[in-house]
Amino acid sequence: MKRRKSRRTSQRKPQRQPRPSTPAPDAARDADPLADSGLRPLLESYCRLAGVKQAALAPDLTALSLPQAERPFFRDRASLRVAFSLDALERDPDADIAVLGSPFLSQLIGAIRARAAHLSLGLIAPTLPAPSDPTDVELTIPVRDGTAQLGATRSAVHPVGRLSARVVLRAGAGVEEAVVESDVYDLSAGVRLSDDLVAAFRDLEAGRVAPADPSVAAAAARIPARQPTELLELLLAHLRDKSAERVAARRALAEQELAAELGRLDRYFESILKEQTDPEAVGTVTALAERRRTEEIRRSQVKAVVHPLQLIEADVLIQRAEWRLESAPSRRHHATFSAQRPLGSAGAAPWSMACPQCGRPPALLVICRHDHCACEACSHRCSVCAEDFCADHGIAQCRVDAQAACDEHVRVCPSCRLEHCTAHQGLCTEGDGHPACSACLAPCGNCGRVVCNRHAEQSHAAAPKGSRRLCAACLKYCEGGTNEAVGVDEVAQCASCGKSVCTAHQAVCAVDGQAHCAPHLRRTDKSQRLVCARHRAGCAHEPGALFAVDEVGTCPICARGACQSHRAACEHCGRRVCTADLSVESRRCATCAQLAAVSDLPQAVVAAALAATGSGPKPSRRWRMARDRSHLVVELDLGWRQTAVVTLRQGDNVPDGVVKHSPLRLKRRK
Repeated sequence: MKRRKSRRTSQRKPQRQPRPSTPAPDAARDADPLADSGLRPLLESYCRLAGVKQAALAPDLTALSLPQAERPFFRDRASLRVAFSLDALERDPDADIAVLGSPFLSQLIGAIRARAAHLSLGLIAPTLPAPSDPTDVELTIPVRDGTAQLGATRSAVHPVGRLSARVVLRAGAGVEEAVVESDVYDLSAGVRLSDDLVAAFRDLEAGRVAPADPSVAAAAARIPARQPTELLELLLAHLRDKSAERVAARRALAEQELAAELGRLDRYFESILKEQTDPEAVGTVTALAERRRTEEIRRSQVKAVVHPLQLIEADVLIQRAEWRLESAPSRRHHATFSAQRPLGSAGAAPWSMACPQCGRPPALLVICRHDHCACEACSHRCSVCAEDFCADHGIAQCRVDAQAACDEHVRVCPSCRLEHCTAHQGLCTEGDGHPACSACLAPCGNCGRVVCNRHAEQSHAAAPKGSRRLCAACLKYCEGGTNEAVGVDEVAQCASCGKSVCTAHQAVCAVDGQAHCAPHLRRTDKSQRLVCARHRAGCAHEPGALFAVDEVGTCPICARGACQSHRAACEHCGRRVCTADLSVESRRCATCAQLAAVSDLPQAVVAAALAATGSGPKPSRRWRMARDRSHLVVELDLGWRQTAVVTLRQGDNVPDGVVKHSPLRLKRRK
């Protein structure tokens, strides 16, 4: 009897499908249309440094698995897919595209700047034997006013590296981004490395070779890199040179767009100006057109912003030959200059001599007064003490005479905030006195004191004596005009408000003869005289007219003001009254028309009347009297058809006026 085979054993084992092969990096780069942009190498460097797992799903599609520490930079995602082409994005719409200006690139840059701004590769393996005899190197560069003596030759470790940066160009409405890499530089000497040493650096960066054992350079002295600011300036200068062509293209395009936009603006505002007839409206439209042109010109200027991303650094073993430089005995300064050649390149590399300041080959060595050296382009001679100094210990141009000065003879002017040498320093006499550069010092146009620009001001061009330089004590502001600056000898105090007013904005009141500012003076309507507010008056018969106080009198009857044309003399009492209280037919005032006989007069009135007339009336004669607002009018009968009219002010015993009437003549006596 045959046994039936088990179904489990009878089933065939499925054949194992071959795993899709990972595309080679070169093939991926060939299929990547953005391979030249440097985004893929930047992403690969970041993944190696941050521990991000990278899997190639296609030549233009990559999957990333992020560790916990890197997820906050990518919106807390544990994994994501990155597309390097539009075709890959169409196949996988959920992927992030890696192009300039994309959100993924901003996230990647943020992660690099926070966690991977510096990458150390280790030591480049040396290929040359131990340092050779130092007699094969000779210093052929002359030393200014000094001598050079060869010292020891030793091995040293120099840091080398390159900088990756994001460059953003803005001009008008256009924005262009690019990731740019600098060349490989010696970060200590500031010189560019040779081609064979750059190739060794690239191999170490790509992982094609392993770093050398640090024990190889254990006996060599480590030379530190330059200061971060100097190092950044050096690398950014090279990035600026590499981006010059891109900047020039962007500038040319911006100029074309600017010309088109300015032409459009000119045509637009020209059509608006044709419709304007009011001069004020024309001025407003013209000012608006100029402002729009200025804004457009400013907006079209090319602006480059550089964001440093990553500094990749390695160490290289070099051979250094040092010389001791000594200046003339009168100066007594010394410095050290070195030449170096790398031991990590293939074959015997030539000696490199570079300026310690700028990194360029020097034509002449200069010993700084602070005991280090520089080339002729990086050094100057002080115009005050004739000492040599480098660019870090002085200024190349004085603010006054554009001559060099060392740091011992450099001062900062408190007025202009610019540097000048002590040979052009003076004293400002304002306050307790302080030093200032001679370019900021000048005498006051009024008192002649020497003051600096900070304590002086230029008077207005429309001032009575023109534009002058005035010190703080001689400067006033005309408060009667537009608050313009004038001299103290050009102003007077307004008698109305007490403010300072210049002679161009002041006038004299015709009544009191004092100076007043223009807002406090008005012209009278008839005489056109200038009067201040205190000496203005009005006529009751012309309510809207303005008069001076000496042109208006008070009517003694109604106590109202009246001008000369509305006042006349009463022919009976002699007083000048307003025309409303004067009878046209009799030419008598209203008070004289109301004279009535009285029998009992006050003794004071009788005494005043007797004193005014010189003789008393007879008892048989009659007395007549009337009152008004200001006077008491008394008429006395002197006999022989003669009368006397005496006017006395209310409460006064002294006659204010006396008029005698007779058939022969009319006589008035005060």
